[in-house]
Amino acid sequence: MLPRSAWRDFAAVIFSVALLGLGLGSTMPLTALTLTARGFSPEVIGWTVAAGALGGVLATMAAPALALRLGRRNVMLGCLLLASMSVMPLQYLQSIPGWMLARFLFGAAMAPLFVLGESWINTLAGDHARGRIVAIYSTCFTACQVLGPMLTDLLARWPDQAFLLCGALFLLGIPGIMLARPEARDGSHPQHSASTTDDKASDTGWLGIVQAAPAILLGTAFFASFDTVMLSFLPLVAMEGGMSQSRALASASILLAGDATLQFGIGWLADHLGRRRVHLLCGVLVCLLLPLLPWMMQLPLLWEAYLFVLGACAGAIYTLSMVASGELFSGAALLRVSGLISLSWNASSSLGPAATGLLMQHAGSSWMVAVLWAIALLFVLSGWRQRRDTERLPMH
Repeated sequence: MLPRSAWRDFAAVIFSVALLGLGLGSTMPLTALTLTARGFSPEVIGWTVAAGALGGVLATMAAPALALRLGRRNVMLGCLLLASMSVMPLQYLQSIPGWMLARFLFGAAMAPLFVLGESWINTLAGDHARGRIVAIYSTCFTACQVLGPMLTDLLARWPDQAFLLCGALFLLGIPGIMLARPEARDGSHPQHSASTTDDKASDTGWLGIVQAAPAILLGTAFFASFDTVMLSFLPLVAMEGGMSQSRALASASILLAGDATLQFGIGWLADHLGRRRVHLLCGVLVCLLLPLLPWMMQLPLLWEAYLFVLGACAGAIYTLSMVASGELFSGAALLRVSGLISLSWNASSSLGPAATGLLMQHAGSSWMVAVLWAIALLFVLSGWRQRRDTERLPMH
């Protein structure tokens, strides 16, 4: 799937994203639990989350320029150090401004790791195997993020060292990044990549990317909303429908299991049947499956299988959006589109649950499905229009 010379870099980026998922998945619940134990209100916790999001947005915009100037590997090493140094002081900080500053720096450290990791994996992957390579990347991140809360539970046994240990976790990523060979200042690995860049946009600006490939950003927006909305509200909707608490909570885990388990298989289909076709098919399947959710809850034999398939199709929309970015862009434009994917994720994972919660409070739980269905439909329409426009281009 990869040239022999690229496996060293592939191991480095997979190792780094695994630690990123594990560290992020453990740090966020640990922060909320610690602030709650110290007597702070949910509103204060919300402000610390917002501070992290603000740091992430600003760092996302700066990441492409920094990578071009300093090199992708150097920026990622700096971000791992910053992540560690922003988490460890939380063990001793007592003031809210101090917590907000630390969370701002943590968000600023996390965002470039996402942006540069996604562009890096796309640089390494050849067009013939991009779906499978990106699927491995996204599966590793999802699986390790799911393990994060379990690590939080383990760290809770040592409350006086919890943040120190969590911060040290990010330092373990440094040897992994150091495995990679230093790249050119444009962030490329020309000797490693099996993809062809002649027909890919390399200098497209931020607005040009939005105009050229809106389906990539809408696919990201859908899955970010799906991920946060389902994890937050699906157990509540299921219990409202008469399901037991334990089974309702397990439903969210089944969604994530479908996402993590089937991505490689869907990536294989994309490599062999065409990414656009499989991408749109997953979007159509989600639009068909989502409205069935209230009825599926009443069918015990089908509920788990339904969630497993729904999670896989929803996750594939995001995975194949990353694949599309590598198919269409290279160089500086690939860094920018990865930045826009990160921005779309941050915005949607904040606005999606907020809008869903507001609608559910005033109009009923059925609006959870309606919001997600509307975003999925926008993705399908955008992808279909982009495919139609591409097919109309004159052949040279």
